[in-house]
Amino acid sequence: MFFKRLIIKKYRKKLRKIKDRFNTKLRDEINNFISILNHDIKTPIIAQNQSLEYVLKNLPDNFPENQKEILNEILNSNAFLLDIVSNTIFLAEYENEKPKLKLENVDIIEQIQDCTSLIKNHIKDKQQNIIIKSNKNKNISLSADRILIQKIIFNLLVSSVNFGFEKSDIEILVKENKKQISFCAKNKSIYMTKEKIKSLFESKKNMRDFNQLGMSLNLNIAKKLISAHKWDIIAKSDKNNSGVFGFVVKK
Repeated sequence: MFFKRLIIKKYRKKLRKIKDRFNTKLRDEINNFISILNHDIKTPIIAQNQSLEYVLKNLPDNFPENQKEILNEILNSNAFLLDIVSNTIFLAEYENEKPKLKLENVDIIEQIQDCTSLIKNHIKDKQQNIIIKSNKNKNISLSADRILIQKIIFNLLVSSVNFGFEKSDIEILVKENKKQISFCAKNKSIYMTKEKIKSLFESKKNMRDFNQLGMSLNLNIAKKLISAHKWDIIAKSDKNNSGVFGFVVKK
């Protein structure tokens, strides 16, 4: 019996070593694939966007308006494609490396303002207004990973803008009390059932609707990062054409 246990223990160690080598090799293969995505797909899209932006800024005054609209459509499509590729790469890196959170005190209002400036062109295209409201006159700070909370806020804000009606307001509500801090991006949008909202946060495979894939990627990443911080997600819609995406941090 003693020798049997010894042999089992020996082979368990061997299996663990084989598993560790396999996992290391798999991580290396995924990292190599991510590098290819970055270099062969993401970089050319960025170059195309920069070229189109330059062309649009330097068009002659007599340039045909209908052709200018076509160039703008191409630029918007490229920007949307870049968003999907960037989110795919981020998700692959995050799930492959499983990084530990680097917690520090972060000013949430400052993060919101930074994210708002990053999507100003998208807001302008939809003729929307961003309104930031807080129940505090001072800055509101919370313990979070600075890079990841910016990704959370950015993705929730982009989703709120995408789902929101044109020519409408996006209200960002930040509240703090003795028990919690909450962030909510509230828009004017079509009513969605609880099942529909839940499906938006799930990983999508073989989806034909490219727009739906991009929106779901944003929300899926936000959900994973919110869960990593052990916060609670907010996602709801009502029949008065109002939707909310956000999170709650319990003190």
